[in-house]
Amino acid sequence: MLLKLSLQNISDKKFRNLLAGFAIMIGTAALLVFLSLSNGIQNATFSQLQENNPLTQITIHPNTQKTGIISLLAQSDEGKLTNKTLDQLKQIDGIKNIYPEIQFNSLASIEAGVFGFSMITDTMLFGLDKGFIKNSIPSCKTQEKCDLWQSAKEPYPAIIPKRLLDIYNFAVASPQGLPLLSEKTLIGKQLKLYPNYSTFFPSLNEKKTEITLEVVGFSDNVNLVGATVPYSLVERLNQELTNDPVSKITEIFAETSDASKTEEVAKQIEKLGYSTAYFQKNLKDVEAKLNYLSIAIGIISGIILLLSAIAIIATFLAIAEERKKEIGLLRAVGATKSHIRQIILIEAGIIGICGSIAGIIIGIIASLVLNKIGLDQLSSLVSTPPNLFLATPTLILSTLIFGTLLTIIAALIPAIKASNTNPIQALK
Repeated sequence: MLLKLSLQNISDKKFRNLLAGFAIMIGTAALLVFLSLSNGIQNATFSQLQENNPLTQITIHPNTQKTGIISLLAQSDEGKLTNKTLDQLKQIDGIKNIYPEIQFNSLASIEAGVFGFSMITDTMLFGLDKGFIKNSIPSCKTQEKCDLWQSAKEPYPAIIPKRLLDIYNFAVASPQGLPLLSEKTLIGKQLKLYPNYSTFFPSLNEKKTEITLEVVGFSDNVNLVGATVPYSLVERLNQELTNDPVSKITEIFAETSDASKTEEVAKQIEKLGYSTAYFQKNLKDVEAKLNYLSIAIGIISGIILLLSAIAIIATFLAIAEERKKEIGLLRAVGATKSHIRQIILIEAGIIGICGSIAGIIIGIIASLVLNKIGLDQLSSLVSTPPNLFLATPTLILSTLIFGTLLTIIAALIPAIKASNTNPIQALK
């Protein structure tokens, strides 16, 4: 009986109820879009973080508080990465493999021919062992490519940072209308490496040595500021072409025997005086930064929902005032205050469900459109996330429940006011 009355009232006051439905529709649509954006960013961030930082990997850096810029020139090895560091790491229980990264002790330049024109740029050169490369470079999973990494003849294999390609496409190629570069385009491409040659320093502007490199892969695990080549090549170049034949260790990649031991192993490494970075630690930092995003999105969504709630309250107050005589008649024939409240709250629930469903449909469509536009804008990047907006079934169901409850709660004040209507005064 109460449901029938509620449906009849909704039908009789179509315009007013449409206003309430429209308010909740806008609120739920905005809420779904903002939450989908937050969900998509977090999912893309965590996926990328886990891809670049395996659960068993720890990256070890010099302790900058102990080294600093000045002390890097000093004789003391405190806080620096040396062969002594490698010996210390081997003594730590839980470390399975250790892969030091060394650098060429001078500047170098790389020349590449792309789309019919030649381009040369200064770079740094880093060396890594095959054991680390095969776990991070897809093209090194075949035995042939891994053997190439250990070869002692030209062309030497080289790995380019993915983010370097992203920077070029996004900051250089796109604004200037230049052709975009992709991994597929560059894999197998031969480059010319000129050790001890720099376009910026006159004293190093003579191409005395030329080495051919071949691009075999891209990775975000390698050093961002230069190309990565076999460890043995950098060692040889330091001995033959620089005044400092000792190869300096820039960072060390440690692989633990089990993901559960990673955090404990990292703590032991930090006790030795070095800085560490690993997935669990990076995850905490990222979560802290994403909390600011969630708070900002929450504030915007809260303002929109507050406005929706105010609109719903105003609408139901107007409906209750217009139906004052009808409510008085119901009270006169035996309806209790509870019955009046239930009728209005049932109406709010029906409007809330319908408005929320409409808002969810609009929110999903808006998310899909914005997702496509966003991905098109980021299409020049190599590591484009699969989605910027992610509306999961759980998120959709939560939005539906929240929108319905918001409507019912917003209608509670008008329902209480209507139930307190004096039947005698209402009928006069």
